[in-house]
Amino acid sequence: MRPTLTVTKVAFRSPAYRAGIRKGDNILAFDSHPFKDALDFAFYDGQECFSVTFLRKGKEYTVTVRKECEQPMGIEYADLEMPLMHCANKCVFCFVDQCPKGMRPTLYVKDDDYRSSFACGSYVTLSNLQEEDIARIIRLGLSPLYISVHAFDPEVKKALCANPRSAKLFTYLEQFAAHGIALHTQIVMVEGMNDGEILKQTLEELYRLAPQVRSVAIVPVGLTAHREGLRALKPVSKESATATIDLVEAFSARAKEEYGTRWAWCSDEFYVLANRAIPEVETYEDFPQIENGVGMIATFTQEVEETLAEDPALSGAYTLVTGHSFAPTLKEICRKLERKYPLELDVAVIDNDWFGHTITVAGLLTGRDIVAQLLKRGYHQNVVLPHTTLKEFETVLLDGMSVQDIEEALQCKIHISRSGKSFIGILSGRKEENYE
Repeated sequence: MRPTLTVTKVAFRSPAYRAGIRKGDNILAFDSHPFKDALDFAFYDGQECFSVTFLRKGKEYTVTVRKECEQPMGIEYADLEMPLMHCANKCVFCFVDQCPKGMRPTLYVKDDDYRSSFACGSYVTLSNLQEEDIARIIRLGLSPLYISVHAFDPEVKKALCANPRSAKLFTYLEQFAAHGIALHTQIVMVEGMNDGEILKQTLEELYRLAPQVRSVAIVPVGLTAHREGLRALKPVSKESATATIDLVEAFSARAKEEYGTRWAWCSDEFYVLANRAIPEVETYEDFPQIENGVGMIATFTQEVEETLAEDPALSGAYTLVTGHSFAPTLKEICRKLERKYPLELDVAVIDNDWFGHTITVAGLLTGRDIVAQLLKRGYHQNVVLPHTTLKEFETVLLDGMSVQDIEEALQCKIHISRSGKSFIGILSGRKEENYE
């Protein structure tokens, strides 16, 4: 059935009202383009002059709406269901395929939706696009988009994604770049498949599309213990991590000289794997890839130092939950704090029994592992969890356990650290609502 936008209210004397649109009308098209979803409304609500085709009592009408660019159309509409576009790939490293049973149901959904990429910054492969989708992205100017690239070489790309259409990606990227759409990209690196010269080639091809390709993040493949029936892959080794950092940093130096931006970064996890020092915070510029774990450690450390410069009063005993990747940094920070303040800081490094011990980031810890291991090792009555363990805007972890569930199981007080400043705020006893 053709989607429509049902008008539930029209503000009196608004542009829509003056054009003749009324409550109960079903909008069919804007500027003769059939209505698809809420993105169409959002786009045209920002335009100055356009036509609206609507259905009223079985008859179609077309009117022209004229308004100031920043002036709203004046329409409210019924909630719309926008079914997600599903992934058409069968990537050899797909994390969904490696998930055990018993997690939140939404974590088993393989979405690959360019609308979510634009609206929420989620990474997509574009392998499921039709030509009309490409035209719509360009027409609506959906920018920036966040794109999973992985490899330029067509055969390597098809081997990684198990989908011949995935090799069309760079054709799409060229079209988007030609129409001024900004692109942030990521490469999930699988040792022996898209590293080394293949990685270098991919970076060269992305660099050719700069400055519209605004940034590139290289992240190591995440492999869980639940890969039954999947292709055998190995975790990124220290040697491979070292070589990748050297390659990417050399490329970044070139980009800095030619474009004024480092442009390409390895995620923090590469530096942990290589046992290399995390770069200075200035290296990450305006942190275009921080959600990919690029610059998170440097940011946290800087925020701690800046907040300590305000000379807060810190005291108390706390257990700080983290994964193996961040543990060395957190332990070093805690040693410095304990030397200066009356603090007892216990860093609880949680093994990821749920996904497997090759998963070392705190963001993939589950409530069950946290509870089981803290009960075994002991803990203080104040326990600090990183916000990355929680679902965005909620207080539930990957396995469905909530913060309240953990508090009840441990009979403790859980604090959520959302930044370096928030972390110091917790240690100073500030009220939860004051945390950042």
